[in-house]
Amino acid sequence: MPVALQNLMEQIDSRVLRERVLIFFTVLAVIFLFWQLLLQSRIDQTTKVLEAEQAQLTTEQQTLDSKIATLTLQMASDPAIAKRKNINDLQASVAQVETQLAGLSQGLISAELLPNVLQDVLARTTSVQLLQVRTFPASELQLGSPLPNPNTSANSASDTSASGTGVYKHSVLIRVSGTYAELVKLLQDIESLQWKFYWESLNYTVKKYPNAEIDIQVFTLSSEEGLLGV
Repeated sequence: MPVALQNLMEQIDSRVLRERVLIFFTVLAVIFLFWQLLLQSRIDQTTKVLEAEQAQLTTEQQTLDSKIATLTLQMASDPAIAKRKNINDLQASVAQVETQLAGLSQGLISAELLPNVLQDVLARTTSVQLLQVRTFPASELQLGSPLPNPNTSANSASDTSASGTGVYKHSVLIRVSGTYAELVKLLQDIESLQWKFYWESLNYTVKKYPNAEIDIQVFTLSSEEGLLGV
């Protein structure tokens, strides 16, 4: 302990109790004064600045909320703004549909090749008899129908959707005859083709056991309205 501090403590201890209590409270008062001057005043000043900034931000927020409310009322009563919003929404919907259509047609077999490919499969399946090949007129896709998935099962096909996009559906129907096992083998051969297309319908009818007839209708998509090859 420093000598000066030790001497000071000895002097305080030599005082009577009343004087020592008075010295103690005096020291506390001095410490409190220094605290107020050096630290608490800075804390109070910082707090006041923060409170002022908070009040200013609150005022600005209230002003912005008022402007937003006013603009919202104006937009609700302005038909031009409402129409512009509808146009923007429609344009976004059209862009989404066009993106879906681009994905649908990617990698699909061309409309000209589809009938020939099916007939090639039938030519290799000599146990099955070809009764009919029919092509349908191209039809433009319409808005509102669900979009299909390529090479799904024969009973789950559906039309695509997008009115006025210039995308056309080309359908082919083949009717064949054979036993159940032969017809199943034919369907497997068609499904294993390297080209992509959509299944539209599959109708199986037993004519005279064990022979049956099956109508297989498939389609592809194209940006051209031309006729299918035969």
